[in-house]
Amino acid sequence: MPTAAAPLPLFTLLRDAGLSVLVETATGAGDLASAAGDIFDTVITMEADKALYEAAHERLSGRKGILPLHGDATEMMPNLLPRLARPAAFWLNTPPRPGEALPRELAVILADPRGHVVCLPHLAASDPALAEALATGAAHDAVTFDGVCALVPHDNTALRMALAHDA
Repeated sequence: MPTAAAPLPLFTLLRDAGLSVLVETATGAGDLASAAGDIFDTVITMEADKALYEAAHERLSGRKGILPLHGDATEMMPNLLPRLARPAAFWLNTPPRPGEALPRELAVILADPRGHVVCLPHLAASDPALAEALATGAAHDAVTFDGVCALVPHDNTALRMALAHDA
C-alpha cells in the first residue's frame, strides 16, 4: 500500500489542473486523507472496516474539509457521484477483489459525464483488463505518473501532458 507521502506530487498536479475534491477508498489509518487535506479543498474518504473507520474518524475529525465515511465504496459511490458539483480526483486504494480484474467502483466513476480523474495505485496502465475497460467506451486515457496509473479524460489534454511530462 502506498505511503501518504508517495502521491503528493500527483495530488499537486491534480489540484493545479482545477480538481479541488479528492475521493479516496480504503481510508485505513487516514494517512493519505490527512496528507491530501493539505492539498485539496475537500477530501472524502470511505472505509468499510468499522474499527479502521472509527480510528481514522477520530484522527481526522478536527481537520477542516476532510469527511470520513463508513461503508463499502462500491455501494456508496453511486450515491456520492451525483452530489459532486464538478469533476473530482479519485484515489481507488482498494485493490480488485478476488476474481475481479478491476475495482467495481471504477465503472460507475468512468460512466459519470463530468470527466473525473481516477488514480489506481494497484494497477498498471498496461493491465489488459484496464485496456479492455477503456476500449468499451470510457473517454479516458491511462497515464502512469510516479508508478500510479491515472485515468485522465480525453479532453483534458493539459493534465494528460503534465502527467506524461513529469513522469
